[in-house]
This record gives sequence, structure tokens and C-alpha cells, in this order.
Amino acid sequence: MLALCGCATQPPQPPTANESLPDDLRASPTEVLQEVMRATGDQTYVCRRTPSAPTGAATPATGDGGQLFWTEVGSEATLIDSANNRSAGTIVPGPHFIAYDGSYVIGTRLAERQVGANTLTWVRYRAKYVATPRPGEGRFADVSSIQRIDTRGGLPPQPACSVEGTRLLVPYGATYMIYREQGHAPLAQVTPAE
Repeated sequence: MLALCGCATQPPQPPTANESLPDDLRASPTEVLQEVMRATGDQTYVCRRTPSAPTGAATPATGDGGQLFWTEVGSEATLIDSANNRSAGTIVPGPHFIAYDGSYVIGTRLAERQVGANTLTWVRYRAKYVATPRPGEGRFADVSSIQRIDTRGGLPPQPACSVEGTRLLVPYGATYMIYREQGHAPLAQVTPAE
């Protein structure tokens, strides 16, 4: 019985290395890895009328020229610091990556790839805006880019939907690789009070 319990708590697999990613998803040569975070949460969709079907989707007839499809709104997830296995922040649609110390990053998609079947795309985000309580301080103070890789789940069961305005939450998991430009000081780890 003890052997079975030990199998259930295996450590997570190491993330896919930057060098093995498609070229457009890789961090630039001037960036260094600051930290690795895992995320678990939901990918949010809204049923909306669109003039054309998403790539690969069947086109249902609606009679009024538009079709109803699940449209991605964004992620709502908890970020887990892989180094100490503790909750470190959240992701909300935007995408906004928010650390519990008050610092945050707004990302802009630079590249996106469908790497695995039936799972969210892998994405490279540029840090479009970085905010901190005080300049240069906080977990996300010097973030330059973020990669979403090793995704699991997050896609609706089918692209078409039937009730306009309906929301759908689909569970997902992913690894987020957080990068900073070379020359910036590494993240100062803050140990929360117990």
C-alpha cells in the first residue's frame, strides 16, 4: 500500500527546454530564465456569433448568416512557483500575470503554435507593460517575456455552441517560463511568513 501512495506523489516532469522549442517560441539570446511556474485553472470561452468557422470546425447552419462558436476570452489560473511548490500569483484575461507582491505583467502574443492535439496552444508573450509597487521591485519587476508551454487540456469539447452569450470554463494546466533581459538582477526570493 505504501508503494502505491509513493507513486501518486511523483514530482512534475521538467519543462520542455527553450532550445527544443520551435524558433518563434524561443526566448531571445539576450534573455535569461528567471523562474519556472506551473499554472492550473480554467480557460474561459463565450459563445459568440461569427461570420466564419474556426479552422477545422464544421459549419452549423443558423439561418441568419452567422454561426455560433466558442470564442476564447482568456485564462483564469493560479501560478505555482516550481522551486518551492507554493502559490505565487494568478493569471487573468488580458493576459495579466499578477504576483502576490503587487507586481504584474500584461502580455502580448508574439508567437503561437498548436503543438499537441486537444490542448491549448503554446505561446510566447512579450511583456507589454510591467507594473510594480516601487520601480525595480517585485517578482515581475524585470520580466521581458513569458512562454506558455507543456499545456494540458483547455479546449472546448467541440468548436460550435448553441446559446449565444453562454460562458464555458475548461480546466487546463501549463508551464510558464518567465524571462528577463541579461544584466538585470536575478529575482530576490521572498520567503512568506509562516
